[in-house]
Amino acid sequence: MKRNNNLKDPSKRYIDLVNEGYPSLGLFPKKKRLRAIEFFKSKLNEEEFVIEELASGFILIGYLYQEIKDYENASFYFDKGYSLGKDILFSYDSGLKKILKTYLKANRKDLYDYWRADFLKRGQYDKKFNRLLNS
Repeated sequence: MKRNNNLKDPSKRYIDLVNEGYPSLGLFPKKKRLRAIEFFKSKLNEEEFVIEELASGFILIGYLYQEIKDYENASFYFDKGYSLGKDILFSYDSGLKKILKTYLKANRKDLYDYWRADFLKRGQYDKKFNRLLNS
């Protein structure tokens, strides 16, 4: 997983937050993931970040929930992050296919349909989004 979610110019405060809260890559116990989730939730609520950083932080929380197979919470945080960043032109990331599958695993076909259509519209400025046509 990309630790800064492809932010163009993240603040030092945001980079420090991600580095402090996200354990080293690789396998680590569920307890550590849950602690990381709580850490990010509290920090995102306590400190001021720009919209892009907040959106990225919520998406990061979604990834952590996804890793522990809590698809309902993962869907909630993915939706929260992408809703915040709806007007931001972000580049394609191969993780989007996994996010769309998470919506289906959480029985949220409504979110799957909504975000798939939104991501496909983004193919106007980044052709790589067209890779989602078959997902």
